[in-house]
Amino acid sequence: MPKDPLSVARAVEVAKATLNGMGTFRVVGEISGFKGPNARSGHCYFELKDEEASMSVIVWRSTFSRLDFELKDGLEVELSGVFDVYVRSGRMSFIASKVEVTGEGALRQRVAALAKKLAAEGLMDEAAKRKVPAFCERVCVVTSLSGSVKDDVVRTLARRNRLVEVVLCSCSVQGADAPPTIISALRAAEALAPDAILLVRGGGSYEDLMAFNDEALARAIAALRVPVVTGIGHEPDVTIADLVASRRQSTPTSAAESIAPPMSQLSEALMERSKRLEAVLARRVDTAREALSGFATRLPLSLSQGLRQRRELLAALATSRVMRDPSLLVFDRARDLDRAEERIADALPRGLARQAELLARLGERAGHGAQRSLERASSGLSALGAQLQALSPLAVLGRGYAIVRDSEGHVVSSAASLSEGQRVRAILGEGAIEAEVLHVDAPEAPTLFRDIPA
Repeated sequence: MPKDPLSVARAVEVAKATLNGMGTFRVVGEISGFKGPNARSGHCYFELKDEEASMSVIVWRSTFSRLDFELKDGLEVELSGVFDVYVRSGRMSFIASKVEVTGEGALRQRVAALAKKLAAEGLMDEAAKRKVPAFCERVCVVTSLSGSVKDDVVRTLARRNRLVEVVLCSCSVQGADAPPTIISALRAAEALAPDAILLVRGGGSYEDLMAFNDEALARAIAALRVPVVTGIGHEPDVTIADLVASRRQSTPTSAAESIAPPMSQLSEALMERSKRLEAVLARRVDTAREALSGFATRLPLSLSQGLRQRRELLAALATSRVMRDPSLLVFDRARDLDRAEERIADALPRGLARQAELLARLGERAGHGAQRSLERASSGLSALGAQLQALSPLAVLGRGYAIVRDSEGHVVSSAASLSEGQRVRAILGEGAIEAEVLHVDAPEAPTLFRDIPA
């Protein structure tokens, strides 16, 4: 201990250094007065207590963000961390670097996670669960045969309704080995084809009921073709098996009562149904009676009206010409045919005459048209012939000209191309001559008009 007195700040520093030198502690307790996470810092603050003491705890934001469960009052946890002193206030706190749920709290956290998983898969949906019949004739009770629960259930069923057949299927209801035996008993019960299965056990601690929080058991219950009614523990106890079952009751006795209505209730239900059936039959009889009464009233009127209509029809037929003399029908048809023949005989010559007249007019118009066409064609041909005659070389020859060809048949267009003594052929307007060139004159300059001697 120092001889001189210390300042407050120095004393707090010494205490802080002493606590920091003590190393890491593991502390178990219950959370109380939880606050957090802080809106600004994200840190959490609470008291960790047991029956004799309490201490302040701080969980930094970095530690809190790694937790996969909720911190809340009443939760039993195990903390790992160090003690520290806040210099300004001199207050000692435990800085938790690791937080774990312990005891029953850990179990509840695990069960809650499983319940959330199965709910997400739809195993707890009411629409998917089997419906429990209102009146069960056969019931299988799945429970331990060593306890008093089976006797309570059997007595309850016998007291309420002796008509219900009860079959017991034994299993273990506590411990780590219990879930497989419960599953086997449920499947054996299903094979007996009951109307419902009662899965029951007496009360106990949360740890004692953990067999009914098994995932395999929950899936087995959901897969059964027979509805399951549970009565596990006491009123506040709710297990995974309760959540996936078709119906959950708070106790084994209430589970038995829910599927076995008392005889008085059955009798009342039968009487009520008998009354409803009697009322329905009475209404149907009254309806049928009214229908028959109405039919009996309408039938004579309908028959009378039908007979009157048929009588009027027969009277009309009796007064007709055909009924007096059936041959008139043939006579009328023959007369109609004769008239048709006369009309055809009268109309045919007129039609032929009109057709002949029409054809004559068409022939006359065709003849005039053909004549005009021939005249126009003849005039065109004459004009074309005149043009052709005017352009023909033969017409030029007819005016005194000639076409001269040399011995090789070439047309001679210039005297210079000939020589004396050369044979030529001259084609005239009519006929041709063979000649010999005696003299060749030099070509003269072409003129449009030649001088004509006076």
